[in-house]
Amino acid sequence: MPTAKSKLSTNKRSDLNELEFSSHEPDRLDEMVDGNPISENNPQIRGGRTGSRAAALQALYESDSSGHPAVATVKRLAKEQGLTVDDIDFATRLVNMCENQREHLDSRISEIASQYPSEQMPLVERNILRVAIAELGMADAAPESVVANEAVELARLFGSNSSPKFVNGVLGALLG
Repeated sequence: MPTAKSKLSTNKRSDLNELEFSSHEPDRLDEMVDGNPISENNPQIRGGRTGSRAAALQALYESDSSGHPAVATVKRLAKEQGLTVDDIDFATRLVNMCENQREHLDSRISEIASQYPSEQMPLVERNILRVAIAELGMADAAPESVVANEAVELARLFGSNSSPKFVNGVLGALLG
C-alpha cells in the first residue's frame, strides 16, 4: 500500500500548486475588506454598546490588516451601523485605548495565554481580547461578566469555530 508521501511524489509537479495551505483557521472578518462584506456572511449587529464593541473590533481588524487609521474607521463603521452619538463616542474611546495601550494589552494577553503568543494569535481573537481588556480599564465599563459575555459573542459572530472557547478561556483566566 503506497504511503501519502510516495503517492504524492508520483503525481505531477503541477498538482502541488493545486494544494491550498492556510496559516490559520479562517474567520468571518477574513470575508470583509475595508469594512465591506464580500460574501453573504455579514452578521447583523444591534446598536448600543454591543454595536460599539463590534465597530471597534472591525476598525482594529481593518487597521491591523490594511493599515487604515483605526479611529477614522471606527467612526465610519459606527455611523454606517446607525449608532447613536454616545455609542460612537464609546467605540472611539475603546479604539483609542486599544491603540494607545497596544503594548500593555498585548503583554497582558501574552501573560494569560502564554502558550499562544499574541503575535501568532489570529487578528480577530487578539482584537476581541484587546477590546475587552481595554473596556475593563474604563471608568464607565460594564460589569466584568457583561464584558466577557460580549467578547464571547463577538468571537461567535466574527471569529472561527474555536474562537468563542478561546476568548472565554483567556478572559476567564484574567477575571478568575
